[in-house]
Amino acid sequence: MQERSERLAQAIAQALKWLRIRDLSTQELARRLADKGYTDTEIAEATDWLRAEGYLSDARLRERLTERYTVEQPSGRLRIEQEFACRGLDAPDLTGDEESRAVRALQMRFGEPPAEWTPRDAARWLRFLLQRGFEPEVAQNALRRWNPRLNDEL
Repeated sequence: MQERSERLAQAIAQALKWLRIRDLSTQELARRLADKGYTDTEIAEATDWLRAEGYLSDARLRERLTERYTVEQPSGRLRIEQEFACRGLDAPDLTGDEESRAVRALQMRFGEPPAEWTPRDAARWLRFLLQRGFEPEVAQNALRRWNPRLNDEL
């Protein structure tokens, strides 16, 4: 019994160490604890305790990630869904306009569109949006909204 409670305390201490560095979902934390050799029972007890004490909250993490990927680092639906799936969370219902998020991402990264640009610049802007998880059609429409002079080029 002593050994079991000691292992549980070690699991909780390790989890708290990771949670001080960054927010983790329950699934991510369980995976890390399993990699360290903790049993399923120890993992379940540790995550239950962490949730009860307010250290672990998938809902709170979901809110923070939604804020990050819609406001702070505007990203496309594809990237958002992938990021949430990797963390074992349900993706948020993105009711906002995806095209507006793409335009905001361009403005945050590149500022105002330049008066002079080359097709290479347009390709770089498009690649940026695609890497952020925006679908090609959304990315092209956002580029046209951000820089109306691109209408004939895309």
